Amino acid sequence: MKPAWVMTAIGVLAVVAAGCGRRGRDLGPLTPQAATAGPFDTGGGAASEEVNPVRVARPAAGKETPEPAEPTGTLTRPDRDAEYQARLGDVTLPLPKERLPVLADVDEGGGSPVLVNTVLAEVNGEVITREDILGPIRPQMAAWRKEYSPEAFESRCRQVVNLKLREEISRRLVVQEATAELSEEEKKQIDTTLGQILKNLASEAGSALLLEEKLQHEGSSLQEERRRRREQLMVQQYLRKKISPTVHITHSELLNYYREVCPERYVQPTRMRLGLIAIRKSESPDLAQARAVADAVLERASKGEDFARLARRYSHDPMASGGGDWGFVTKGSFRIKAVDGVLFALETGRTGPLVETDEAFYIVKALAREDGRTVPFTEVQDELEDEIRDRKYNETVNNYIQDLYKRGYVRVMMENI
Repeated sequence: MKPAWVMTAIGVLAVVAAGCGRRGRDLGPLTPQAATAGPFDTGGGAASEEVNPVRVARPAAGKETPEPAEPTGTLTRPDRDAEYQARLGDVTLPLPKERLPVLADVDEGGGSPVLVNTVLAEVNGEVITREDILGPIRPQMAAWRKEYSPEAFESRCRQVVNLKLREEISRRLVVQEATAELSEEEKKQIDTTLGQILKNLASEAGSALLLEEKLQHEGSSLQEERRRRREQLMVQQYLRKKISPTVHITHSELLNYYREVCPERYVQPTRMRLGLIAIRKSESPDLAQARAVADAVLERASKGEDFARLARRYSHDPMASGGGDWGFVTKGSFRIKAVDGVLFALETGRTGPLVETDEAFYIVKALAREDGRTVPFTEVQDELEDEIRDRKYNETVNNYIQDLYKRGYVRVMMENI
């Protein structure tokens, strides 16, 4: 016997703008036995597609990590109260590859897409409808219909269904677990946070009434927004409680990862701040006059006259108005190679010899220099720890939701997608 599930009425991103109903002839009996005969089987026999593991953005939080001296086996920040937010749409689930044409049309009156509201999937007894997936983006669909051809429009809608259905299935699985496992006190805290969020949204909109109007314009409602936000908070709270205590990182892992990525990410090359005056040959009556102007400007710059003032007066370079300051460049990165070569041979504050190309004469000055260096481990330790912690958390979330999928009953109605 499978464990009992506590069911929620609706999913995270769903907006049901029209009445949703099951059509028995489309679904067949909604029983575990139907899974083996249906087009989609949770047992792993159906065709599946691979999706990259979930990537989760998590803001840094918690205590600072002590600086390590040598690799050890101890854990870093074991008591860290991290805040994770999972992007459930990236979780790997074995959805079918086949997609039938999207059943959507345009209302002759206002150009609003009309959806045939059928059931797309069942998750432990809860249904996910086409309206749940596409209803919230009806305004976007109306714009797509005007912009795309019928074939491109259907393709775009199928892409949305493919992504959002996976996300909705993952979310329903976690919400069901959270509803059963979170304590009443935790749920009260979630409701308190939710009330503050809705209060802030109403304040930003001007009033609760204006917020309702704004949401309706976006194809949603205040009730749907409240439900969506509450389930989002439940998912975050539950996954933090369930997953984050299992994520640990050792100093050895950090140091090994630093050595792995250091050559590419933390070796900073020498940089020079380029001052440049360009005397274009095409701006003078002849080549001799252009050279004479360039020689005169070079002499004045070499004697210490204000380089920025000379650039503003004489230069035909795009940076002339800024005093000829190109900022810091690395060796080999400047578009005029002869200028690059002269610049990196100069001492700070010195002006180089005149550089001539087919188009112009250039006066080059080294305004400043930053020597290259390797960023030490102690400066990037927290950054690396956050990166590793996020990766491990994401992998654990992905595996956990796949386990919920295997233990539960999930059926996708391919014929309705």
